[in-house]
Amino acid sequence: MAKIRLIWPGKTKESWLKQGIDHFLKRLKNYYQVNVVETRAAKYSAANKDKAAQQESVQILKALEKKRGVVVVLDLSGRQMSSEELAAFIKNRQDMGMAAFDFVIGGAYGFSPEVIKKADLLLSLSKMTFTHEMARLILVEQLYRAASINVGSPYHH
Repeated sequence: MAKIRLIWPGKTKESWLKQGIDHFLKRLKNYYQVNVVETRAAKYSAANKDKAAQQESVQILKALEKKRGVVVVLDLSGRQMSSEELAAFIKNRQDMGMAAFDFVIGGAYGFSPEVIKKADLLLSLSKMTFTHEMARLILVEQLYRAASINVGSPYHH
């Protein structure tokens, strides 16, 4: 069974988002071995946003030290994909023998350039901006949708 590791700073605070994330994580575990890594979140203020992003990036880089496979970093400047394209990307990498994926979501102010350099793929969820907590839910649902597409499940129609 392929492995997916989701890396993001801090715990999900909004209960309705946590409930949705948990719902899709439970479903995703039917297809992948899933592990969520919640790194230490920094305290943000208008005066320290760059420092906070750097602190969170250090924690994310620590989590990525033991690179397990394909690293996908979510970033506004990344490639946009349809659900079918994401499914094909994952399937293609699995067909090439890559059985582990790290999906990384940053905090409110993004990443340091060092995190971006670790990416095998920069992925953008949309041209629209979402909170980093909402991006978690959207990503987990899209990963479940991609798995469903790849096995021919009726979830994606």
